Amino acid sequence: MIARDSTHPAAPARRRRSRLGSLAAAALSAALPGCVDAVTVDQPPPPPALAVNESRTLTLEFLRFDAKRFAKTLTLDELKAIPRPTLEAIWLLDLDIAALIENALLKVMYMPPAEIDALSPASKNLVGLLNMTPENADLRGTSLEGLLGVGNAVGLPTSKILSDLVGVAGNERLIPVQITSQAVLENLVSTHPNTQRRRGPPNDEHPDGIYPVAPHSIPVTLYDVVTDFAGLAEQFGPTSLDPDDPEGPKHPGFIKAAAGVKAALDDFTMTVRVNVNALPYKGVDATMADVASINSTPGQIDTLFDFSEPDWLELANLARNLSIGELTLAIPESAMHLPGGTSREPTPRGDSPVWEQPLWEFEHILARAGELKAAQIEDHCTSYGPQGTSTSEFQPVKVCIDDTGWTEISVDDSVVVDERPSPSYFWDILLEVAQARLHDGGLAEGEADLEVTLRDVPVGVKTEDLVASIKENLAKDPAVLKDMAIELNNNAAGDADFYLYQPSTESGVAGQRDYLYFVAPDDIRKDDEGARVRDYAYEDPGFFADAALTKKVSTTEEIDGDALHEKVEVQQGDTLYFADDEGRRYEIKIGDKPSAHRLSLTLTRIQ
Repeated sequence: MIARDSTHPAAPARRRRSRLGSLAAAALSAALPGCVDAVTVDQPPPPPALAVNESRTLTLEFLRFDAKRFAKTLTLDELKAIPRPTLEAIWLLDLDIAALIENALLKVMYMPPAEIDALSPASKNLVGLLNMTPENADLRGTSLEGLLGVGNAVGLPTSKILSDLVGVAGNERLIPVQITSQAVLENLVSTHPNTQRRRGPPNDEHPDGIYPVAPHSIPVTLYDVVTDFAGLAEQFGPTSLDPDDPEGPKHPGFIKAAAGVKAALDDFTMTVRVNVNALPYKGVDATMADVASINSTPGQIDTLFDFSEPDWLELANLARNLSIGELTLAIPESAMHLPGGTSREPTPRGDSPVWEQPLWEFEHILARAGELKAAQIEDHCTSYGPQGTSTSEFQPVKVCIDDTGWTEISVDDSVVVDERPSPSYFWDILLEVAQARLHDGGLAEGEADLEVTLRDVPVGVKTEDLVASIKENLAKDPAVLKDMAIELNNNAAGDADFYLYQPSTESGVAGQRDYLYFVAPDDIRKDDEGARVRDYAYEDPGFFADAALTKKVSTTEEIDGDALHEKVEVQQGDTLYFADDEGRRYEIKIGDKPSAHRLSLTLTRIQ
């Protein structure tokens, strides 16, 4: 068994007790032939900080324990214990939710009568709109109401005109669910800031750490999986359109509530296989003038996982059919009536004010659905005689739609009707009818916001496809796993400013060359909540040949895959200078090598 050191008594705030990372402990335990009783060793208190012109001699060791294809299995409880920021930083995939939105709309369309009765008036009207066909279309209160008079005059069913105009059967929905779903995705879902961008590790292509999200998708992190998507409503509810202006204009969101998502079963496990030096690097905390430990994991991310092996990552016991037990979708309506247009100009949509309204409002979504449907309708003209025939010489009604969606319904002057329909685009007709029906039941403008709670909505993705996407994405960008790997192998202690590193030679032997590496931001240790214990406040990181810090001798040359750290090769008798994160300056004199993997140095505070 591995002995753990006890806490330094009265340790300063900048330091904390040494602990062996769980990955390192597990790897070492697996390597030992047996276990011994744990032993607690009381460490002496840390030495006092250096005064100006005071010196202290320290000895650093370079240690390695290489674990090859070491398997670390984490249970659901162990994953949940990892700090939330770490889990949220592990992006798994952009989940296409086109199927989810379509499934949700189908749930609304086929909702049982008892559930419809429990809906708000506006949501009841939505059910009717989604199921609107030529046969059941209610034209009362619209400019098409005059067609009812035409029908009475010549025996022409209104449904016949609508059916032929749209090219659907009398009992077929005017707007198919696939088109409605596309309009909702484009106008409501894809305009939400959190479906447009996500955070990730900064790199050359994304120096700000902001990544685009795939169209019609939501970004999924490991936090979402292990918490059963507990943050859906928060993430995709109302939010500022500009993340830099939280008080500015807001997107209303599209998920008001979500519960009963089961992504990871209770016996879910995540297994990673790694090739890692499980021991920390030894360095110097200049503030304390003492030896400190740096987690060695960040510098090994590029070699940590062998992606050529299919079992480098295994996710066991994910839910077979991912679904949302209870989902409340919300769509706002405009506070004003938005009439359909009556002019072709401005092309290609006409003069309806609906196009000037926010994309996510229900009326704009309806108009977009009509535009999408119009693109599928072939241009044609149909004339009708009495009783809806086309053989009579007297054909008082003519209906035309061209390839732009412009629609004209002409009625002969001999037919007496109260009002003749004005020419307009197809979507203007749909918008006018839908707005009238949305407010059935005495709802005023602005009172018809839609909110529908649905149950057992399938997400529409297979578990095996989910796992394959996760593995592919992580293999492309293993840096997203860095924080979790650090957490698993959390063996940092103290707050080193630099540390000793010995590169491997061509023969695989380390210890022939000594380098000092200056710490990088990734080396700053984190607390139990995943927050860095201090800022990376070094104004002049690296090593210099002069006390004024004007002649830098360190570089970021790549050694063993590391091109991040400022580093310099040292030999006995060398003198270097550096400044710590509080601006104090120090001199380093390199001493002798007590053994191949040990190096002595004298640290002097000079300012």
